[in-house]
Amino acid sequence: MISKSYRLVALIFLAFATHVAAHHDRDSTFLHVCGDAIDWPPYTYLEDNDVKGRDIDILNQLLPELGYSFDMTMTSWTRCLKGAAEGDYHIAVSATYKTERVPHYLYTDWYYQVTPYYLYSEERFPEGLSISQVQELEAYKVCGIHGYNYSDFMLSDVHQYTVTMFESINELRQARCDVFLSWQEILQGIESVWGVEHVSDGIVAKPIPNMAKHKFYMLISKQLPIAKELQAELSEGLVRYRELEH
Repeated sequence: MISKSYRLVALIFLAFATHVAAHHDRDSTFLHVCGDAIDWPPYTYLEDNDVKGRDIDILNQLLPELGYSFDMTMTSWTRCLKGAAEGDYHIAVSATYKTERVPHYLYTDWYYQVTPYYLYSEERFPEGLSISQVQELEAYKVCGIHGYNYSDFMLSDVHQYTVTMFESINELRQARCDVFLSWQEILQGIESVWGVEHVSDGIVAKPIPNMAKHKFYMLISKQLPIAKELQAELSEGLVRYRELEH
C-alpha cells in the first residue's frame, strides 16, 4: 500500500513541474543536510544505516527538482545545529523556532506540527498530576533532552541532562525528574518505527491542556551564499506539502 507521506510528496512533485522549469538552466548545487539521528521518528531516523522518514522523502522530491543535489548526515541535534551555524551543513531539518537561532540561520516556512505532551512516573505520583495549563508544571522539576529547544513550552526552567529518550525515562523512574517533556507524534514514532514503547511500566504520558501544537521548520545556514534563494524555494515547496497534508 502506498503511504500517505509518499502520496503527498508525489503530489508536490507534480505541483512543482512548472516552477522547476525556471531553474532548468541553473547548474546543480550540492547541499549538505543534517538531521537528528537519536530520537526523531517518524520525521527523520536511521534504519540499517539508511536515512528514513518524512524529511528525507520531502527533500528527495524537492531538492533535485529545484536543481540541487544533496547528502544527509544523521548526527546528534547539537552537532547538527553547530555544523549548520558554521556552514559545514547547509540545511538542518525538523527545527523549532528560537530567537537565539536567528543570527545563524534562515527559517523556512513551517511544514508540520506536533502535539506537546508531559510524562511522569505513576509510582512517584500515584494520584497523577492535576494539570489544566502548562504553567502548573512550574511546581515540578521538569526535564528534557540536551540540545532540544523547549521554548514553545513556555516554562522558566527545563533541566536538560540527558541525550536520549531512554535516558530521560530512566530519570523519571529514578526520581531525578518529576516531569519529562515530549510530543505525542515522536512517542508514537519511536514505538511504530523501532518497537520501543516508552509509555509503559508505570510511565504515563498526557497532552498538555490548552497548548497549541508546536511548529517545525527547516533551517538554512547563513554561511551559504544562496541562503535566501534556497529559503524562498524550499518554503514554497514546504507550504505545498503542508496544504496537501491537510
